[in-house]
Formats: sequence, structure tokens, C-alpha cells
Amino acid sequence: MVKLLFIMRTKNIFHKRVTTLCIILILFFVNSKLYSQIIYTDIPDATPNATFSLDLNNDTVVDFIIYFGGSASTIGVMCNPQNNNAYSGNFVNETYLPWSLSTSNTICASLATWYDFNNPGTLALGTNIGYWVGASDKYLALKLIVGTNTYYGWARIDILANSASFTIKDYAYESTPNACIQSGQNNLDITEYTDKNLISIFPNPFVASTTIQTNRNLKNANLNIYNSYGQIVKQVNNLSGHTISLSRDALLSGLYFVKLTEENNVIADEKILITD
Repeated sequence: MVKLLFIMRTKNIFHKRVTTLCIILILFFVNSKLYSQIIYTDIPDATPNATFSLDLNNDTVVDFIIYFGGSASTIGVMCNPQNNNAYSGNFVNETYLPWSLSTSNTICASLATWYDFNNPGTLALGTNIGYWVGASDKYLALKLIVGTNTYYGWARIDILANSASFTIKDYAYESTPNACIQSGQNNLDITEYTDKNLISIFPNPFVASTTIQTNRNLKNANLNIYNSYGQIVKQVNNLSGHTISLSRDALLSGLYFVKLTEENNVIADEKILITD
């Protein structure tokens, strides 16, 4: 009888510990999801004559350069990662070829191969080399290294069938280190039509407060301030008119991102810098 009670007590303790562990794991997972956020940047479709400097996380540091390569007779479009950043692709016939992904492909460490600045990639060359010849709404898988952290993202690109022109449409990255992102994923339930000319911010940088001026007559608009991790750190709601006064309050010095929305539309975004 004593032995039976001991066994039952041991099982109860085990079950309680397992239950507690499960709860901790669930809370950890939910908490990770709460702080996980995809930072999406919609730009006016850019079709450069020479190069496009891609700043994936909008910190004013160029992360990738998309440019024309090849020769005078056979033009191509290249991707050159900067610093320790990389693209995903493969190596065929002595050429590094970045993948041309469709929507909803998983981008993270599980992708087979990543190539850095030592191996610029050929997206398209002429009419028959590379996975991007004639591509429309395809996604370039990108890996971003910031300090000791690794982030994954994508850029949506079109390339003509003769590789003579390319268009950058938008890009995004997952702000949680080492977290996966799906190609085309942006976690937005709102329509974006960003136009940075819609707002001006002065002073910027600022110490205590600044003024945001817009040429749009706002009605019940909302202003969100994000930190570099993509977390909302300040909100100003129910805005009307052309002028917004923004106070620093308890925000620390550093770089922040401003997003102005109205009626489920992102009408402008910009960077602000707070100094001491």
C-alpha cells in the first residue's frame, strides 16, 4: 500500500512538472509571436538605369546592390550583397544563380546555400541564363547580418526577357533574429501606397519635440512609431488637419520609424532620429 501511494505521488509530481513545462513552452511561443513582426517596405516601383541600393531594414546602410552586369553585347542583372549579407541560390556552370521564388516559399537557414559579397549572383543574363529571365513578381531570398543577429527577408523584382531592365517593387524582413519568413509575406491587413513626399518632419533629428506637416487633410488618422526591432513604442490616434505635434516623452535616443495611416491605408512613412 505504501509503495502504491509512493508511485501515485511520483506520477502526480511528474504530471504537474510536465504540465508546468508545457505551459511555459506555450507562453514562450505566444510571447515570441507577439514580439515577432515583419517590417514591410512598399516603394514606388523603381526601374533604375544603373543600380538600386537596397536597404532591407531601413537603417540607412546599404545591404544589397542590384545592378547591370555582363558585357556590351549581353547585358545582365546582378545582385551584390554588402558586408556579410547574402542571397540564396545555387552554383551552375561556374555561375552563381540566385533563386527566383514564387509566393509562400519559406526563407530562413533551412535554404540550402547562401552566397555573400565574395560571390555576386547573376539574376539574369541575356535571354537564357539565370532563373530571373522574364520574371514577374518573383522573390529574391535575402539574409541580413546586423551585429551578431541574423535576419531573413525578401525583395520582389521583375526582369525583362532580354535582361535589359529590372524593377524593384517592395521588400520585407522578419525582425525576430533567425525567424523564418515566407516570400511575399508582410503581415499587413491594410493597403499601402507610400509616398514620402506627403509628409515633412522638422526638426529631424530632434531632442524634445518635432512637427510633422502633411499636404493631405487628415481625418481620424493614426500615427505609429516603431523602434528598430519593429515594435510599436508610441501611438497618436484620431489625428485631423495638416499638422501633427510629436513629443518625445520617454523615448530613448536613437532611430525610429514613423507610419501614418488613414482609413486602413498607409499614406506615408519616414524615419526620425531622437538625440540627447
